[in-house]
Amino acid sequence: MAIGGTRPEVVKLFPVIQALRARNHRVLLVSTGQHADLAPRMLSEFGLVPDVQFTPAAGLGPAQLLASMLARLPSLLVAFQPRLLLVQGDTVSTLAGALAAGYARVPVAHVEAGLRTGDQGEPHPEEMQRQLVSPLASLHFAPTALAASALQREGVAPERIHITGNSGMDALFATRDRLAANAPMRAALGARYPFVLAADRPLLLVTVHRRENIGPRLSSIASALAHLAAFDDMRIVMPLHPNPAVRIPLQKRLGGLPNVHLLDPLDHVAMVWMMQHANLLLTDSGGLQEEAPSLGLRTLVLRGLTERQEAVAAGASELVPLQSDRIVSAVKRLLEAPRMQPTHPFGDGRAGERIADIVDKWLGMGQPLPNSAAPALP
Repeated sequence: MAIGGTRPEVVKLFPVIQALRARNHRVLLVSTGQHADLAPRMLSEFGLVPDVQFTPAAGLGPAQLLASMLARLPSLLVAFQPRLLLVQGDTVSTLAGALAAGYARVPVAHVEAGLRTGDQGEPHPEEMQRQLVSPLASLHFAPTALAASALQREGVAPERIHITGNSGMDALFATRDRLAANAPMRAALGARYPFVLAADRPLLLVTVHRRENIGPRLSSIASALAHLAAFDDMRIVMPLHPNPAVRIPLQKRLGGLPNVHLLDPLDHVAMVWMMQHANLLLTDSGGLQEEAPSLGLRTLVLRGLTERQEAVAAGASELVPLQSDRIVSAVKRLLEAPRMQPTHPFGDGRAGERIADIVDKWLGMGQPLPNSAAPALP
């Protein structure tokens, strides 16, 4: 059973589910509805149909959302009796799945395990959630050696940790290749977003959605973008997150400004296509920090800390203090640098296959649950 409910979870679970199904595993997909306005579109794009779909009440905070999921997941685990439960990343859905499985004595496999900033507030509540999942997991699929070393420092047994690469790279390379092979698709995107193809001025692609950026940080980011659009004649494309606390302030500050294009959320194909045409990415998204280096796109990380230090070490991204003048200066400096060659610090696009191979072996060996009193898997 695979559990997820956010846009990134769909992108990163898809290659794993696909690889497991190719090996004749029956994989049940539970969609928690955490991103009710974003995840369904991504499920459709990747051809995934949930076996179970939750519809939580609107406007729930993380604690209430967790409680609503935990009220429903135990009965599913009893009904379907999965041999293994897959969770991905650091969302409320991830924690809910791991907790429910722990109570039901179902082994947990954590995809994208071991990412750490070391600060519970950056990002919040994601840093807390992924740390809580680790003690509950039987299998830890670390995307990089750095993530694996973080797990070992926390006491996870080395034999439970497997460095697989990030499954998001599998999805990225598949979408990149799909675009390369489909001229009509590229033409349709160009017709829909003609401002992306204008090559007369630098194109900045911007996304912001983190809770810790809401408030003064968001104001600083918006002020920097307004300055860049007005005084430095740059084109800015910004898909807006549906969260009103993010969307409304950005619309008020940037809506109607020349050179600024505020868009509804994009599907994966459109986002990858825009990244291919952008000169610089400004984002607080973890997934985009991973994807951009493989497309040769420099990234300015709009966060205080990042758990994707591999991109920083590769010279593909850098953190910027979230003050308007510092953001403006960093953008100008990075745009003067030569175009970066693609680099792949987060994997080669075969993470799903590696994870499926490990699951095959693990299930075939009849591995016991961590609790010695629990029965071995059949």
